[in-house]
Amino acid sequence: MPANLPPQYFEAEKEYRNARTIEEKIHALKKMLAIMPKHKGTDKLQAEIRAKISKLQEEHEHQKKGKKTGAHWYIKKEGAGQVILLGLPNTGKTTLVNALCNTQFETADYPFTTQTPQVAMMDYEDIKIQVVDTPAFKEETDYRIYELTRNADLLVLVLNLEDNPMEQYDLMKTQLENRNIILIGTGVREYDLFGPVNKRTILVLNKLDKLRDPNVFAKMEDYFESTFGLALIPASALHGNGVEELKHELFKELEIVRIYTKEPGKPPVMHDPLILKKGSTVLDAAREIHKDFERNLKYAKVWGSTKFDGQRVEKDYELHDKDIVEFHI
Repeated sequence: MPANLPPQYFEAEKEYRNARTIEEKIHALKKMLAIMPKHKGTDKLQAEIRAKISKLQEEHEHQKKGKKTGAHWYIKKEGAGQVILLGLPNTGKTTLVNALCNTQFETADYPFTTQTPQVAMMDYEDIKIQVVDTPAFKEETDYRIYELTRNADLLVLVLNLEDNPMEQYDLMKTQLENRNIILIGTGVREYDLFGPVNKRTILVLNKLDKLRDPNVFAKMEDYFESTFGLALIPASALHGNGVEELKHELFKELEIVRIYTKEPGKPPVMHDPLILKKGSTVLDAAREIHKDFERNLKYAKVWGSTKFDGQRVEKDYELHDKDIVEFHI
């Protein structure tokens, strides 16, 4: 028997996919369950949603206990997205974070300098992106690193060009897959609502300044890009090479758009834009401002992606990066 799910169900499913916190995910799943018709065709889906709610509630309880006891590393998302850096000892993760975020986190030539996650904010044009440096990845790595990875919007694997980066990658990939975290490449849009966590991943081949044979990098590039489809950035964090390219790639792979707003008869506010997922509509932007905007919105005028400036558009119009929107209620 077909499920015959109503449009409201898919709207709630979109809320779930875009949710940034466990509480938001649970709320969206409960809404999906309430909207869904109850018949044999939806029995399996109902069971999957209930199981997911149960698992998320358990994770939420762990998080709350972790905040009290310090046993867990819960990092609240801030800015336009959360990026987690993973790497084996001495890959230069912390040096890279310092270069990206203009921080002064301690670095050293000996392994395991970073003992707990370190959070910084990276400036990218007119927004900030949260960057999290983690303790060095190892064969028996701390389970809390996997918790951080699952929650992140984007993953960066930092590989040391001096020390067989393919082996480093294979070790981390295997360990992550054992925890149901699957690395997916640039442009890939795979999404299994209740399956393993698919994590968009960028690879940074660090310590480029130490590389003596340029053919080695060419081989790495072919290996990673052709085999795995992962975005690849050559870098020397110590000397700043590749840092601007990585910033651009982080923004691109977060798949977000910046939306500026204006009131009728007034100039647009060109700072502190709304941050939305690619594919978001005028109605999504209105919802981000306030539920009353969403409820009362009649239409909008858009400058940027439209055929002409100030074009009137309907609520389902898809917005693009740096669009200016004037809401009419």
